[in-house]
Amino acid sequence: MLIFRFFLILILSFVVQVLISNAQQLPEDEIQVDFNGYFDNFGVEIIYPEISFSKSISENTSINGRVLVDVITTASMKSHFDSVYSFVNTKQGIDALTSASKRTQGGSDNEPDELRGEFGAGIVQLIGDVSISLTNLYSIEHDYSSETIAGSVSIPLAKKNTTIQLGIVSSWDRIFPQTRTWTEKKSVISSTLSLTQIFSTDFLAQFELFYSNLNGFLSDPYQVITVVNYDSSYLQKFENIYPDYRNRAAAGLRTIIRLNEISSLQLGYRYYADDWDIRSHTISASYQHLLLEEKLLLSAGIRTYFQNRATFFKPEYQKREDFMSVDPKLNGMVSNEIEFKLNVNGSLIPIIENEKLELNGRFNFYVRKTDTPDWHSRYDILYAYLMSVGFRFLFD
Repeated sequence: MLIFRFFLILILSFVVQVLISNAQQLPEDEIQVDFNGYFDNFGVEIIYPEISFSKSISENTSINGRVLVDVITTASMKSHFDSVYSFVNTKQGIDALTSASKRTQGGSDNEPDELRGEFGAGIVQLIGDVSISLTNLYSIEHDYSSETIAGSVSIPLAKKNTTIQLGIVSSWDRIFPQTRTWTEKKSVISSTLSLTQIFSTDFLAQFELFYSNLNGFLSDPYQVITVVNYDSSYLQKFENIYPDYRNRAAAGLRTIIRLNEISSLQLGYRYYADDWDIRSHTISASYQHLLLEEKLLLSAGIRTYFQNRATFFKPEYQKREDFMSVDPKLNGMVSNEIEFKLNVNGSLIPIIENEKLELNGRFNFYVRKTDTPDWHSRYDILYAYLMSVGFRFLFD
């Protein structure tokens, strides 16, 4: 199915190409290689190398591809089960199991919990001044698979000072946890509409609207809810029980302000709401500065996020309810993220001295404070470190 869809995209693009005239610039021919890492105090460690490329196959058509591999270790997935009678909600009803989660410290023999591979292929087609892109992604791991088709149309107006872009993403997921005997499905369709306006050589703004609809299995099967009955001193263990649908919407504004010939300031705000009654505000700012004849780029930024909890999220459950969750992403929270980026043109590097090569590095420090402690780590503050090093090479 993946190969069929990709070749269908290629065939359609070449049919459309017959009608092309006055094409504008395609993405640059390049290859990008990055080595990324994520580490936090909850016991999650992720290493993920990534390779992507884009290549023009005509003056109006460009193809691209992407390969990513995640090696993930997470302490919460290494929880094992003890002999306390519990009930687990399933699509077919309530099954009785002997399964109370017991926290463990880290992994066994430092083995990874999962290995995920993601593969993607896409095409960019120019029709006059209009740019059309289509991408097909497939992701697989030991207990989850996902296929995604994404498309976008970008239309420049007013002598290219205004750009309207519409994007649509649709994905189909299958969930088959190692600790369960069932298989569930999830489908997501999202759309984005953005308007970018160049007001002057010193000021650019972009307004964006986002909407997403999710259906199917939306929870995490590895998270465990403890229901405490204080009258009888009795504990029960449950999986998360979520609604099988979710509608999400957001609106955001981003600006780029040129301070002088070698520096700029970027500011942004985003408001989010969904029908689980989560509301959030995101404020971001970053500063970029060029050095050494614009061959060295330094960037520093900060992002702050505020969120209330979902309607059915509770710090503690004393009885089984229709919907229950221990997912910290559905809890009230405040987070801050600091980012530093460095891009170096290859001409500055001894021996290499190649202007088509660019080295890049990124370091992020993320802190999240939730209203109540995490269900597994028992910490209410998450510290995370994100690192990336790589290179980008332009080729003819």
